[in-house]
Amino acid sequence: MFTVKRLIVCLVYAVFIIWLVRFWNSYGSEKISTVKLRQFENFESVTLKRETGAGVRLLCFLLTDPLILHKAVYARDTWMKRCDIALFMSSTEDKQFPTVGLNVSAGRQFLSDKTKAALQYVHEHYLDEADFFMKADPDSYVAVEILKEYLKNCNTSDPEIYGHNMYSGTPSAYTGGHFVAGAAVVLTKEALVRLVTRGMSDPRCLRDSFADDLLVCACLIEVGGYIVDTRDQFGRDTFLPPLNVDDIVYGKYNEVAPWYIDYRAPYGSCSSVDCLSDHPIAFHYVHERDFSLLDYLFRIRLRLIQQLSIDLTHLRFNGTRYAKNV
Repeated sequence: MFTVKRLIVCLVYAVFIIWLVRFWNSYGSEKISTVKLRQFENFESVTLKRETGAGVRLLCFLLTDPLILHKAVYARDTWMKRCDIALFMSSTEDKQFPTVGLNVSAGRQFLSDKTKAALQYVHEHYLDEADFFMKADPDSYVAVEILKEYLKNCNTSDPEIYGHNMYSGTPSAYTGGHFVAGAAVVLTKEALVRLVTRGMSDPRCLRDSFADDLLVCACLIEVGGYIVDTRDQFGRDTFLPPLNVDDIVYGKYNEVAPWYIDYRAPYGSCSSVDCLSDHPIAFHYVHERDFSLLDYLFRIRLRLIQQLSIDLTHLRFNGTRYAKNV
């Protein structure tokens, strides 16, 4: 019976991907400005027999700037509503949005400085109010309920970081070796503590650069932290690659992002939906018109999980951990 249920969910997810791609490709860019974000007020009414994500406290923070604040509206009004704590970090405070004003210059070139300041702010004000801490981008969509199911099988006392697995350079370099990046990266409480109280004393930690995810990982490894392989038990990605969904579905990433192949060397390339998990967590480069669509489709998926009484306790990351110079 479990096999049949799993097949049904897989088929529904396949339809969801196809629908998303067709919608993406067929919807004219000239219509984007006329699309209004639809609110799904009843999403929170989806109650599973085993409450999805219960017992996991997740703080989500999103990095933005005054000039791109309008792009953060879509994440704010959809998936971030289901984080236990949702924060928006900017170079200036905006009480209406609202955003936290950090003493950092605006601009992508100061991204690492902003990430550093945001982590320090979260550590100072919210350390005891969450178990896991997630950084995301304005163009990211995260299935919060699914993420929490995976996190139930993680220990917040372990200094670990989760995200899309990649590999950089030679292991001997400070930023060489395994790291995670992409739509979202998640830190355990212990990882956050080590980063802020010990790692940031190293001048190399989150120095001025736009490669903030890479530097966060390098900094964490220097203080005894671990990069976790977040692929599922079948070796499929739970955090989707930092590419457009349609490029993944149609296997076009070799054409649009040849650089990605080198960064995936130890894990193998992702050339189709066959390398994506049945229970995906994070999507990157999501267009603003597609946030409500994804929200709607995940709401349907959660209802199917409920109606078919599918148990999600089996959701676990591969779990292989990578430390310094591995």
